[in-house]
Amino acid sequence: MKASAMNAFISSQTEGAVTTITLARSADHNRLSNAMAGALSAALDAAAASRVIVLRADGADFCLGRDMQPPAPGSAVSAQDVLRDDAAPMIAMYAAFARCRQPLVARVQGRAWGIGAVLAAVCDVTLATSDASFRLRELERGIPPCVAMAPLLDRMPTKALGYLVFAAAELDAAGAQAAGLVSRCIAPDALDAELQQLLIQLLSYPDDALRAVKQYLVSAPRNQAEPALLYGASLLANVLASR
Repeated sequence: MKASAMNAFISSQTEGAVTTITLARSADHNRLSNAMAGALSAALDAAAASRVIVLRADGADFCLGRDMQPPAPGSAVSAQDVLRDDAAPMIAMYAAFARCRQPLVARVQGRAWGIGAVLAAVCDVTLATSDASFRLRELERGIPPCVAMAPLLDRMPTKALGYLVFAAAELDAAGAQAAGLVSRCIAPDALDAELQQLLIQLLSYPDDALRAVKQYLVSAPRNQAEPALLYGASLLANVLASR
């Protein structure tokens, strides 16, 4: 077993062919700072030799969003500032997820809100407890969550994504599964057993076949993903910088 701490709130542990990356900021509901996003990207890259990567979180909640406040109205913030400080760290993190050549499995409990919902959704398989919840509430703070929406475009029907954002609706796990954010809803006391069974199944396949399926899932549906992400970042920057 090999364990390492990528920063104070991101840890990585490799056991056999499986690397488990943990959001370890439970006292603050695993809110993701820019430094944590960079450390998560580094942990994903460092796990390149593993056959499967698991993304999990300590505590009651998976991730309650970003640790970043929007600029106050009237503050001297330019679009370039927003792109550098707000959008760029997320774009770099999404790129790290896209570079992964092995299946990514998310283990989700509690609230997965904001960037937490995105982290859960961008994994190839997402196992969530039946009492988990998912929400994008950025519009309540006047933030167009276009950068958060971009990775969800190939996960969710447009109507479901629009409702999630416009209504700032809280989806329960069953609703999130119906909307395409979650693969399976599982009773909390059965989550780890289900995860272990899935890992056994994944590791039973030949590695070249496993990676071929992952490559297809990444490449086939996402030809427009990068342009959509950059367009969303531009819209976000323009809105926040114009206040």
